[in-house]
Amino acid sequence: MRSLHALLVAVLVLVAVAATLPAGTDGAWAPIPARDLNGVVVQQVGRFAVLVHDITRRASLVFVKVERGETERPAAGGVGTNYRLVVTVEKAPGGSRRQYECVVWGVPGSRTSTWKLLGFKAL
Repeated sequence: MRSLHALLVAVLVLVAVAATLPAGTDGAWAPIPARDLNGVVVQQVGRFAVLVHDITRRASLVFVKVERGETERPAAGGVGTNYRLVVTVEKAPGGSRRQYECVVWGVPGSRTSTWKLLGFKAL
């Protein structure tokens, strides 16, 4: 009987914790709120994506801004965050503007060497 009571308490605690988790913590993509798009982290992720793409492809692209985006946090036990962003870039400073979708994985607050550009495509 005691073990059944302990199991019931454990299940109730897990249900309560799961109910309080914010959206996007279970591996699902969650939109980045408009108020956070101009935040330091999101802008740095966008800059990182354009810089890495530019270095590897010699595309002469210059980061302008992040238009919109989503984050995907890993399921329980995972680390890092995936960022799927739509960024506006210029072809060289002052050139024509175009939008790209980029996907970046990283751990906010970690060194740049731990971040990875997973995808970069024109829209």
